[in-house]
Amino acid sequence: MGYLQTVLGELTNTLPAAIVFGIVAIIPFAIVERLRPAGAPPRLRDYAMNIAISSSTLALSLPLGTAAGMLSGELRELLPWQPVSFVFADIAQVKAIGGALEVLAMIFVPLLLHDAWFYWSHRLEHRIAFLWQFHQLHHSDDNMNVSTYARDHFLQTSWRAFFSIFTLGLIVDLDLKEAGRAALYSTLFLTFWSMFYHSAIRVQLPWLDRVLVTPQVHRIHHSAHVAHQNRNFADVLPLFDILFGTFHRPARDEFPQTGLGANHPPPSSWWTAQFAPVAAALRRHGTRNE
Repeated sequence: MGYLQTVLGELTNTLPAAIVFGIVAIIPFAIVERLRPAGAPPRLRDYAMNIAISSSTLALSLPLGTAAGMLSGELRELLPWQPVSFVFADIAQVKAIGGALEVLAMIFVPLLLHDAWFYWSHRLEHRIAFLWQFHQLHHSDDNMNVSTYARDHFLQTSWRAFFSIFTLGLIVDLDLKEAGRAALYSTLFLTFWSMFYHSAIRVQLPWLDRVLVTPQVHRIHHSAHVAHQNRNFADVLPLFDILFGTFHRPARDEFPQTGLGANHPPPSSWWTAQFAPVAAALRRHGTRNE
């Protein structure tokens, strides 16, 4: 009963605000996309489809994400090791710049941990056929734009929540107050940065490409060209792509067409986007068991 109340409370409190925030936040990026597009300027229906998909994903994935967080908290008590504790307040003791360093640490320490897990979960989504069945929705946008950042299948979002929340919850133990602040700062940064690097803005930042994921770097990951497949998996920090040999630094004026090609057109409705992959996965599983 406690779980059901938690899920209903999160849906009531989070969903409306998240949808409004998502729509308002993309407006400045959408304006620049019209003024300086990397390809064909995104259409209103491109934004509308992605907003419909992301809203339904948030509603459908929240129960599984909540379950992952609650389960990791319960299992932590049974572990033979002590989770690592982070105390950001110690950083604030540095004279003059301690406060700024503490905020930066609250942004980038969680993002470093996030990216370490995200990189591998993302690679698995491209390598394992079952996971790709759902992740391909994100890649099916043949006119990638700022709203593509949230174009995710609800089972993919649930898998990522389980992968990150469950595993990190067994290893890292933050003070609740600091955890709340760190989550707020890092999530806000990640959300706006993800909007930026998914945007169809024709911008080249070669001095930043190896430090943070940029629109040109991530466009390579969404490219329809075979030569760009399985490149640039990182969510924020190209460090992990560089370390594990999957980094492709874009050349000057390299802004490829995005999507999965003519043989894999994007879904025509949010309903098809969410449930056609589920039906296909069930059919494939049923065929293998015959």
